[in-house]
Amino acid sequence: MKSGKRSSAPCRVLAISAALAAIAPAVRAEESSFKVDGYLREELSWNTLNWVDTPGYDDRRKLSMARTTARVNTEWRATDDVTVVGKFRVVREFKTGFLNHLEKMGANNFQSGARGDIMDLYNDEEIRELYVDFPVGERTKVRFGKQQVAWGETDFFAANDLVHGFNYTWRSFLEPANEELRKPNIMAKINVDVPELDGGLEVLVRPGWDGSKDIGTELDIYGGRWSGQPYAGVDFRNIDPYDFKNSEGNYRKVTGGVRWSGVAGDVNYSLSYLNTFWPNPILNASSTLKLFGLPGVPSGAKTVGRADTKGLAGDIIYPIVDVFGFTASGYSDRADAVFSTEIAYIKDAPYQLLAHVPTLISQAVAPGFDGIKRKDVLAWMMRMDKNIAATQQWLGTEKPMFFSVQLFDKWIQDYDRNERLLNSVGWGARTREHSFLLTGIFSLSYDNGRIRPELVVGRDLTYGGGFAVPSVTMELSKNWKWKVEYDKFWSDEWRDGRKCTFPNAASCDETGLFGYFHKRDQLYTSLTYLF
Repeated sequence: MKSGKRSSAPCRVLAISAALAAIAPAVRAEESSFKVDGYLREELSWNTLNWVDTPGYDDRRKLSMARTTARVNTEWRATDDVTVVGKFRVVREFKTGFLNHLEKMGANNFQSGARGDIMDLYNDEEIRELYVDFPVGERTKVRFGKQQVAWGETDFFAANDLVHGFNYTWRSFLEPANEELRKPNIMAKINVDVPELDGGLEVLVRPGWDGSKDIGTELDIYGGRWSGQPYAGVDFRNIDPYDFKNSEGNYRKVTGGVRWSGVAGDVNYSLSYLNTFWPNPILNASSTLKLFGLPGVPSGAKTVGRADTKGLAGDIIYPIVDVFGFTASGYSDRADAVFSTEIAYIKDAPYQLLAHVPTLISQAVAPGFDGIKRKDVLAWMMRMDKNIAATQQWLGTEKPMFFSVQLFDKWIQDYDRNERLLNSVGWGARTREHSFLLTGIFSLSYDNGRIRPELVVGRDLTYGGGFAVPSVTMELSKNWKWKVEYDKFWSDEWRDGRKCTFPNAASCDETGLFGYFHKRDQLYTSLTYLF
């Protein structure tokens, strides 16, 4: 597609969606069994700092995103008991000078042998969801088709919300609407009411009919806008492509789970079991030294699920794990707050490891190319949600401020520091027995809810670093909403790509989660028309 045609795409999307928005009221008035709603949204973001890993280019104040999104939701009540729901999304972006520079550096050029098209990462048309709801008897309801299922008590670093992967090339973890990031799957969801026990049973069956890219959490390993520092312009698929058919996590395998949700006194609770794909991409290292033209020479790493990898240095896989979950939430009169918890026991969670004598691939590229180690993990979250009335006097809010604080931890069972586990391939922070993260949300309201300032903050208590996201959302009218946001990151450690070279690439840094976002601060705004 020529760039001239691509840049006019947002106009076509807007025109089509505006037409749908115009006819939606008429459709609803004429036929109440068919409903249409949705939104048109324009999003812009600017870099506010100069990236370390784009030498010779000034990233500051550069427009990094100009995205137009059209979302259409439809609901058809075919009979009194049968409903068909469809959710559709079209995304088009303008190719900014910043994106063009990343493309010239090599972003999204996998096996192209030449300059790639970075816009293939961002322009998209998809059926987000398409399912049918129908009853079976008086107590059982079935939902079949492409859908999203959220299990858990948090929108941040989930323990039990692992039914689906997420697409973090969309906007990393900062997107407040998880529905936009979550990868829907084709599933059968069966809900059975059991009023005698004050609860109900939910069964999920994913038959493995999805496309390969519909599983696992997708990070920006393509060198694009959300690539982790210092890998701007680096498409890692050239040395470690995806392997969706690995026996450890074949995307065609049937997965699913079962959850019991109930009420005990004043406490809502759930118990669950889930067989699913580990959300984090795992590097399955090559057992032979292919990088240096030496096929057949052992690398020191052990490849899993295959005799050897397809990629030069390895393959990216999503191993299947078993997750045993528990959630609970209830109101406390004494604290005048709602307390929630989420606990997940993850059997055989995969971790990268750094060998005592790193393989030559790790020494030349980055840590994590030495193999995989499975460990049982207890992931948990504690949260308190509270309304603070004092802000009405102190800050002039129309109602009490909403305050939420969450503490997360991943506790590795039978931890042994000599196993030298890593949090992620590509960065050097060694995984510790406990990984604590603290987040907070402060949400205010003015002018009858039409002006809503908010501050979201987080601190990595184990590895250092954190983030702060102040924002304000304004309801300009019934249909128009405008949001302005600043995304600030800081880190105690970050990977210096200029120094992390052979033979020290494997052990030259201690970069944790927020070191990935070093110098990636941005100013973001969105304008949304709801119809």
